Amino acid sequence: MSLSPGDPESIGGYTLVDRLGSGGMGVVYLGRSDSGRQVAVKLVHPAYALDEEFRTRFRQEVAAARRVSGAFTAPVVDADPDAPQPWMATLYVPGRTLADIVAQDGPLRGGALRVLALGLVEALRDIHRVGMVHRDLKPSNVLMAEDGPRVIDFGISYAVDNEALTMTGRLIGTPPFMSPEQFAAPREVTGASDVFSLGSLLVYAATGNRPFDGSSPYLTGYQVMYEPPALDGVAEPLRSIAERCLDKEPGARPDLGELHELLRALPDDTGAPEASVASASSIASVTSPVPVPPGRPVPSGSAETHHQVSTAPPDASGRRPRRRVLVGLVGLVAALAVTGLSIAAVRAGSDSASPSPAPTGPAASTAPVAPASVTLPPKHVPWDYQIGGAYPPAANVRVVSRSYEDAPAAGLYNICNINAYQAETGEERDWDADLLLRDAGGKVVHDKDWDEAVLDIRTAAKRERIAAELDTWIDTCAAKGYRAVEPDNYDSFTRFPSYLEAGQAKALMKLLAVHAHAKGLAVAQKNTAELLSDHASVGLDFAVVEECAEYDECGEFADAFGGNVLVVEYTEKGLARACADWGGTLSVVRRDADVVPEGAAGFLRGTC
Repeated sequence: MSLSPGDPESIGGYTLVDRLGSGGMGVVYLGRSDSGRQVAVKLVHPAYALDEEFRTRFRQEVAAARRVSGAFTAPVVDADPDAPQPWMATLYVPGRTLADIVAQDGPLRGGALRVLALGLVEALRDIHRVGMVHRDLKPSNVLMAEDGPRVIDFGISYAVDNEALTMTGRLIGTPPFMSPEQFAAPREVTGASDVFSLGSLLVYAATGNRPFDGSSPYLTGYQVMYEPPALDGVAEPLRSIAERCLDKEPGARPDLGELHELLRALPDDTGAPEASVASASSIASVTSPVPVPPGRPVPSGSAETHHQVSTAPPDASGRRPRRRVLVGLVGLVAALAVTGLSIAAVRAGSDSASPSPAPTGPAASTAPVAPASVTLPPKHVPWDYQIGGAYPPAANVRVVSRSYEDAPAAGLYNICNINAYQAETGEERDWDADLLLRDAGGKVVHDKDWDEAVLDIRTAAKRERIAAELDTWIDTCAAKGYRAVEPDNYDSFTRFPSYLEAGQAKALMKLLAVHAHAKGLAVAQKNTAELLSDHASVGLDFAVVEECAEYDECGEFADAFGGNVLVVEYTEKGLARACADWGGTLSVVRRDADVVPEGAAGFLRGTC
């Protein structure tokens, strides 16, 4: 993606030419040195630069990455962890992650699987040789370059001769790819822990499935510690190798030398037995003659065909509710992922690493939590809708809604917008393949008006996994100082009635409301007049509504939320009607259809 307004032109002497990805803790840019060398520059968000514990972790990541060098890791070329905004530059590695490849092209087999396995063993050898344990080997931390894999992200690695920074009572890692000892004694992990993770990763690469995959982080952890791995579809001899790597006892696992010899003997037909799995040529075609920066949409002609679905409009008026695109969480596949993305929150069924409170009882209730500490936005005040790009608010503005990637506006009531029910254009690869809604033929269902893949919220297990990912975004909102969260696309079920139901949408929103309230954030209902009667039971506190005057819905929202409604209109007619009917009681703003930042072509903002 191109640079955004407000992005720096250079960092540490490197000219920035592109955004490779962005997450809760920072942004990764494609940079170029004066000599023309391409680097991936990781820049920490200003809010976290003031957090000394975060700085300590960032210093640890820089130090760990500097110690490790080898053909299958991405070296650090420059860094300043003590800068006002800490940053680190690593060698730019064009290529997709293993998670992307398996999700889009299917599992690996034959020569491709052997190249991956041997490359990972060599990478772990280089990491262990300098006294490090990676602790977060997972599909999204493996870049598939043209000449072999690269292991990235040392944000939670552990120097065996130093005390780990593991926080008391929290887990650090990614449950489906963690070892038993990471759950039981995280300060005592050895290189054998990475061997266990490698076993899980190879099963995933060969089948597209994780050997441990519970419906919650805690159930996944229980499986890792006490249950045998699920190895359906793993052919011999890889199955026997994986079983040894996944032994619960660290001492029973093969060392890297033995593992190297075992993997060298893998036959060309090793992998999942299905004919649809990716061949070795899939790896060779990961990068194009002109490298595609990580996180970019796959060019047309890629292996996966996406099914574009258009359904009947959600109401008798025939309208398609207007809503805006949020730049969502990008898979950071630059040389190292942004520090903190991998330690944001434990997420089962995903490969994003995270800490989570140690379990103290049953899984969290899905009933809304009474938001005793939640502050609602002030009613009937000037406000602004900036989810397409932040800019300085007008002097009288009291409330502003922005993308969770942007910093909140100082001194105002800030609402954090996240895309909760659909994946952003080009970013469906950031979601596990089975969390994307698919038709009877297995093709991804798209909201064609916005070119967004729809998330599969049809089962409780999948809703929990989706919520676990979205909770990390909510955590980011809270950490940045936002006062509320605005989960977008609550109304997706109305556009895909042959797949989704209202009850499923409400069930996911309840999970998000529980987490947001626990973080002290109020929760906005975005559009979705169909579910207004359920807003209290779901846990929704106020409303953000697009074009309610245009389509005569403002009164319904005002009644449901006691007038705590923020209105966005996109037409002159809509603004005129909103101001005439509701300008004295509700907060109203008109924005341009693309909600572009001030100064960009097409920018428009008006009020009553």
